[in-house]
Amino acid sequence: MHTREDILELLKPFMLEHPKVLAVWEGGSAATNHIDAYSDVDLMVVTDKTEIEALFEEFEVRLNETFGIVEKYRVKEPAWHGFSQCFYHLETTEPWLYLDLCILPKEIDDHFTASDRHGEAKVWKDTIGFIKNDKTPEAIYHQRLKRYYESATASEFILRLEIDKAFRREQFIDAYEFMHAYIIRHLAPLLNIEHRPAKVDFGLRYAQREYSTNDYTLILSFYRSSSLNELEKVFKLILSRFETLKTQFVDLV
Repeated sequence: MHTREDILELLKPFMLEHPKVLAVWEGGSAATNHIDAYSDVDLMVVTDKTEIEALFEEFEVRLNETFGIVEKYRVKEPAWHGFSQCFYHLETTEPWLYLDLCILPKEIDDHFTASDRHGEAKVWKDTIGFIKNDKTPEAIYHQRLKRYYESATASEFILRLEIDKAFRREQFIDAYEFMHAYIIRHLAPLLNIEHRPAKVDFGLRYAQREYSTNDYTLILSFYRSSSLNELEKVFKLILSRFETLKTQFVDLV
């Protein structure tokens, strides 16, 4: 059974030697220093825009010859991030392992190398000075915080009222669904401002390692609730935490 390291050993020499690969680095768990036995492979490649499709074809030939491609998903373009992305599930690798391959045109504005959001890129090659590992520019940083604060607080009352109605109607599924949406749309952005402002748009991902113990436990208590009574108790705590954070960061508006 092939491992994550086997994929890297196959692709690294190929990318280092390929004249059309202008820059390449590992992102994801490698960049954030959180690699474990279940980490996937996140590779970012920079090339000329006209070479993107040809590179995908070459990569796929090599992957298929060595590991076999069971499934793949090419993100429909134009994608929100502005680059080309394809996910590969391989035949002879460990069953949970996949490759996330992103190919960026060299002219792209957001290089996805801001260290406060994506970690320190593990650089294999950079012939054009593409990889900066700088932090998010201050103007963009504060604009993003303001936008997410306003979004989290402006319409919060709507879901709050829907949750109240679900409790009154004794509708567990509705209450659970609305509370989940409330956490994602309203509480999580404020918790992110508190604990990891550069990642205000990350939702709950990585909350276990980046939130305080109290805040993570609060979120976890919702997902472990199995009755309306438990949901109501948790929601009172969630509302209290939301109001505290709303007041704490009101100067962002």
